[in-house]
Amino acid sequence: MLRIRLTRVGAKKQPSYRIVVADVESKRDGRIVERIGFYNPRVEPLEYDVAEDRALYWLSVGAQPSDAVRRLLVKQGTMDRLARLRQGEEMAALVAEFTGEAPEVAVSTEVATTEVADLEIEMAEEIVAEVISEVIEEAAIEEEE
Repeated sequence: MLRIRLTRVGAKKQPSYRIVVADVESKRDGRIVERIGFYNPRVEPLEYDVAEDRALYWLSVGAQPSDAVRRLLVKQGTMDRLARLRQGEEMAALVAEFTGEAPEVAVSTEVATTEVADLEIEMAEEIVAEVISEVIEEAAIEEEE
């Protein structure tokens, strides 16, 4: 089982932590699967950053956060977004909400292909109409001669 937890880094009596995904049985500072953020409790206000997309991914596949990491994720709003992800919202939209960017809108290739085909048909009809009018004009000029 995987756990999202803190790994201690920093000098003696000056702790700083990395937020990592690791196996439950590995040591505190042992082997990790992925590093997804950091936490510095020595500054005021607390300084922390968790990669929202990776945290949502690991939580969605069953990783359990430690108590300290859970508090950070609740403060960041990730746990609320996880509940919305489980209800069916798109992960890209949730991550875009967190970062403050506009969510990427996926354009269906069918719609894009249909629109292009419609434009090509309209252009072809215009060209055919022009050619027909030119042929009629040429025929009228030849009949007059």
